[in-house]
Amino acid sequence: MTGKVSLYSGFILSIVIFMEYTICHITTAHNADDIRIFYKECLSLSKVKNYKVKICAPGSIPSGNDVNHFRISKTNSFRPIRFIHSQFISLKLIYKIKSDVWHIHDPELLPMATLLILMKQKVIWDSHEDYFKQFSSGVDYRKYIPAYIKPIVRTIIGLLLNYIDRKAVGIICATASIADKYQNKNTIIVGNEAILSDFDFCQPNFKNMSVLFIGQPGPSLCYAEIVEAVSNIPELKLVVAWKKLDKSLIDYSVKALKHRFDYVGWLDRKSLSATISGSSIGLLTYKNHPNHQDNKPNKFYEFCAAGLPILATPTVSNIDLIKKSMSGVLSRGFDSKSLEVALLEMISSPQDWLNYSNSAKNWVNENGSWSKSESELLDLYRKILK
Repeated sequence: MTGKVSLYSGFILSIVIFMEYTICHITTAHNADDIRIFYKECLSLSKVKNYKVKICAPGSIPSGNDVNHFRISKTNSFRPIRFIHSQFISLKLIYKIKSDVWHIHDPELLPMATLLILMKQKVIWDSHEDYFKQFSSGVDYRKYIPAYIKPIVRTIIGLLLNYIDRKAVGIICATASIADKYQNKNTIIVGNEAILSDFDFCQPNFKNMSVLFIGQPGPSLCYAEIVEAVSNIPELKLVVAWKKLDKSLIDYSVKALKHRFDYVGWLDRKSLSATISGSSIGLLTYKNHPNHQDNKPNKFYEFCAAGLPILATPTVSNIDLIKKSMSGVLSRGFDSKSLEVALLEMISSPQDWLNYSNSAKNWVNENGSWSKSESELLDLYRKILK
């Protein structure tokens, strides 16, 4: 009898050991090769032997990895249409794909996450931003929502977020302040720290006199103020990296800067490393808006990992990050003159520039490596799939 029990136990154990779990990341708002979603979370999970990782997202992913990409159509940039389109995509994915864990990334997918939970599926909610704050009555962040329906939208989003908080198997938050908004017992912080090895060969140079702007040029990132500030400093040129720029924005930038403006498009990891090496200053500029007070974006950690000194506007989080890392200069304000003064300070002393560069690398090695958040992510998955 004992022999039979042992044989049976061994058989069950072998099944458990070799059981494969399918994990499906879904995003309609981000591209498939998004830094946080694909390069960090998906690739980290794909290294686990018995995890099969899928990503459902628009765009494409690099070849030569173990992540299976299910391509979905790009949603319309007009937000209300994007929201409606996302619901049709959600229903299609639920019908077509089988998964043990659904890892959901966007607020427009909250209805999908709720439906999956009602279907007794395991759902992880990944809160990149503070959606409780963005949809609160005191913050006018999502201006595309007509004023007369904002109270209705706010109420619905609040109810969905609270339901997800109670019923999801895990909540992943980008910062500690976001995590404080959730009560779920499996709430963890997975930050935007850098994959340090991506920047091993970066060599920014003071003599390049090049200012690097990564992100969507617009009012929230002080783009017009940056262009004006750089235009007043003949030694500097501005390099912009983003998916697509409107012709009017390119014309505006060229008119102000002429040959000192360079639009390099969307950068893969190799191109990002090369572009940083050709730069002297990285920009971490945000308007003084409630939604930007707790930002800890990828580019801050990546600039530090590369040793690229940073110019930052004085939001709450930027003040904290720059003071802790000693990686650059804070402007006095958010206007073009404040940015101009800060840029002049950064190019006035090669030795100070070098000190910022070295401090950034030293700090990120101790505090900004993706390996810590990767451990948190893998521990959560082990917990919910054990």
